[in-house]
Amino acid sequence: MRMGETLVIANEHANWRASRKKVRRALEILRAEGCAFSFVNSDAPLHVVEVARAAAAQGAERVIVIGGDGTVNEAINGLLSSGVETLPGVGIIPTGSSNDLAKSLGLPLELHQACRAVLNGRVRHIDAGQAGTHHFCSASCLGYFAEIAAESLEMKGLRGSPRYIVAALRVVRRMEAGWVMEVTADGRTFRGEYAVLLVGNAARFGGLTMLPGAKPDDGMLDCMLIEMAGKLEALQLIGLVYRKAMERHPKATRFSARTLSVRLERPSRLCNDGEIIPESVETIEYTALPGRIPIIGPA
Repeated sequence: MRMGETLVIANEHANWRASRKKVRRALEILRAEGCAFSFVNSDAPLHVVEVARAAAAQGAERVIVIGGDGTVNEAINGLLSSGVETLPGVGIIPTGSSNDLAKSLGLPLELHQACRAVLNGRVRHIDAGQAGTHHFCSASCLGYFAEIAAESLEMKGLRGSPRYIVAALRVVRRMEAGWVMEVTADGRTFRGEYAVLLVGNAARFGGLTMLPGAKPDDGMLDCMLIEMAGKLEALQLIGLVYRKAMERHPKATRFSARTLSVRLERPSRLCNDGEIIPESVETIEYTALPGRIPIIGPA
């Protein structure tokens, strides 16, 4: 790739191959709009990370991602791990199941509009979140939210929020002990047995508005701790999520911070933007990276 070029990265496997026709149609639209680009189709886990990292290092002007939140997450991880200070503009043509980041940012979901926005829009800088050595755009979570995300990835017949709700019901049914955590956030410390730690950069996660009012460009991480609850209370929490009112539950604590240090007495899965990180964690550091991601949106 040469300096100033446009790279298009697609994931035809997003949404369990349902995006294949959309990917091909998007490429046709981009060409019809006069866009000259190099194209890479993701064919293996972390392939997008490698391709995006190389594009940034080679001076690409624009990286357009056709896919869902997982594909966008891999692209952002590649760009941010490149060591390049001024990153290529990132365009998103959403073809996934939930498209949480696109919805949080108000990006077009319709194919033609999304293609035109990434070609003719303007750059808006949003924050990134760093979770240990990984990065996220929408949210990162520990505890039962990560278990729900892992369960949802095994479900092929549902899309969007219904997939996460059914996964949540399955996880609640087998739920037992929580995680004893110590969370230090900008000097403030929380200790207790928690079911969930959610660290957000945007309002939507898991196909639903989990953190109403969260702003992806305020330089802060928007967080929620949920104390371990019984199964009946957990079901009540699911209902509150649909009403965008989860933080009203007495076991939920919401706060903002620039940095978090987390210690757990037993390992938890880690989920970033709906993707499960292979290694479980007992300690992790979170950091907000203000204005680090240049997103191309409607003018």
